[in-house]
Amino acid sequence: SSLAASVKSGVETAILSIASQSQGSPLPQALAAHYWPKGVPISSSTFGLLPVNGLITRGEYATSSPAHFSAAAKEISFTSLKIKVAGHCSPKDDALSLVRWSEPLNGPRKLSLRADANRAWDLPSALEFVEEAKNANSSILSILEFVEEPLKKQVVDKKWSIIDQVIALDNFWNIGEIHYALDESLADLAKDCDYNFGNIAADLRRLFGDRVNRPHGCAAFVLKPALIGLELSLQLAKLAHEEFQISAVFSSSFDSGIGLAFTSILAAVSDRAPFSSKVKKYAHGVGTFGMLGGDTLSPSFESYLSKEGLVNVNSLSRALYGLSLDEMSDRLPVLDPASPKRESTISLNESDDYLAKTSTSTSGRDIAVSVSLPLPFSDAIASS
Repeated sequence: SSLAASVKSGVETAILSIASQSQGSPLPQALAAHYWPKGVPISSSTFGLLPVNGLITRGEYATSSPAHFSAAAKEISFTSLKIKVAGHCSPKDDALSLVRWSEPLNGPRKLSLRADANRAWDLPSALEFVEEAKNANSSILSILEFVEEPLKKQVVDKKWSIIDQVIALDNFWNIGEIHYALDESLADLAKDCDYNFGNIAADLRRLFGDRVNRPHGCAAFVLKPALIGLELSLQLAKLAHEEFQISAVFSSSFDSGIGLAFTSILAAVSDRAPFSSKVKKYAHGVGTFGMLGGDTLSPSFESYLSKEGLVNVNSLSRALYGLSLDEMSDRLPVLDPASPKRESTISLNESDDYLAKTSTSTSGRDIAVSVSLPLPFSDAIASS
């Protein structure tokens, strides 16, 4: 199909909204009824609070301090921080910065760290990062959850495959003793398989289906519904939990509040599923709301986040249920050339005009529609 993945996910979002309303049930309950085994009791209290990880961009971690981040994050005590590495610094500098961020973890604020290299390192550089981190703080392994995609795209005979990628990643794990997570590799696999779940699952089963004879170091699948689709994300999460005992981390691609809300609901449905009960749970990557100055959701997505870094999924799902376009104000992001450049700050223009008007049926009920706003950066940056 020539449709962009983000467009497909937007269509899925609209369909799910309409389907949940036709069932007369908020989205988490409607999804669980389809996704969970039949006969499992489902109530609104099932989904509760969802842990969210904070995000430290490459521009922030080298120049900011943990105290500065705490103030910028409005004192949100995230259970986990994801730190972007492998940017403009050497692996050693990345490691020292990671350790610097880990130092407050010994105090009253308990949280874990994860690093995201976005496939930037070769194996020697990735192992240098690990060794320098261990040398600077011998207990780093106890608080470092995993490294997302530490290795460059593995191309053999001018062709990439998920098998070659995971073999290289497992080599990194065996030597460095730090677990990894798959992110871009899953998106590439989905694209190579034309988003056919059966074909994707077959490749993943060859890699992760036999832990006795083929142990691996994969801690998590990082799933981005905006890139691979909502249904496929849930299918992969179920496969990871039920067959591989691998965690599933749902993550945004700098989505608006509507996208973050749907991603949070998918994560909650996945985490609370009966077949997920024995799998380790990690905080989910929907903390990118701080990157944007406006929101299509009113009240904003951030308002549903507690100071402990937990999203109230029940309240969020009630807010989405029956949401109309009249509740989405037109806040299109635009770059302000006069403002100083900063990776995590985006200037916005706000308008009192609405993006669109709601159409109503003869019964007077609104049709719920989800929209995506254009972002002031490329899709390559959004997917990183």
